[in-house]
Formats: sequence, C-alpha cells, structure tokens
Amino acid sequence: MSRQTVIDAAKAELGGEPSYFRAALLREDLQRLNRLLDLAADAADEAEFMKEAELSGWTPGDLRTGELRPWLDPFLRAWYGAGEDGDPALLDLWRGFDRNRLDILAGCLSTRPLDPNRRSR
Repeated sequence: MSRQTVIDAAKAELGGEPSYFRAALLREDLQRLNRLLDLAADAADEAEFMKEAELSGWTPGDLRTGELRPWLDPFLRAWYGAGEDGDPALLDLWRGFDRNRLDILAGCLSTRPLDPNRRSR
C-alpha cells in the first residue's frame, strides 16, 4: 500500500462518516497524514522522521501520545519506509492505530465498543 492509499482511505471514510466527533478527527488526521508526507520527504533519516512525526498532534498537545506508541511507532516506521513502492502493511497499521486510539482516548465518545483483547501498556 502506498502512503496515498492511506490518505484516500481516510478521505473515503470521512465522506460517509455520520458522527461529528469522528468526522472532526478524520479531518485532523488528513492534515497530519499530509504533514507526514512532507516530513518523510525532508527527514535526513528515520530517527529524525520519527522524532518529528511523533509530535504531530496525535493527541491534544501530544500529552497522551506516549500511550499510543505501541500502534503509532510501527505505523510511522512503515510510513517512512514505504517510499515509492509502498508497504503492504501500511493501511492495516493505520487502521490498527486508529482503532486503538479511539479505544484509549475516546472511550465512551467512540461509536466502537471497547475491545477487551486490546493490548495495553
């Protein structure tokens, strides 16, 4: 999967999203994903990319972003490594990050039930 596939999937989900909360999050995600395109192009190496990408507003003020690292870091590494050829796991990693982020941060605001099998730290 290419980086653009992830962006296109988020756009498609936004187009049919009935929840105001979820639609707002998807609009913010699209901004973050486009920022990741720029960061990946400009970073000297993966370490520089990861440092900048982890502080892209994944949570308000990035205060709780650390709680998302088990899902965010693999997604960001795949994003950086995807390059022109893409990474077949990229879209699944994005969806896993998104699902767990909602479970952890949105809780009762989410339209998804909490997953009792969710990996926690």
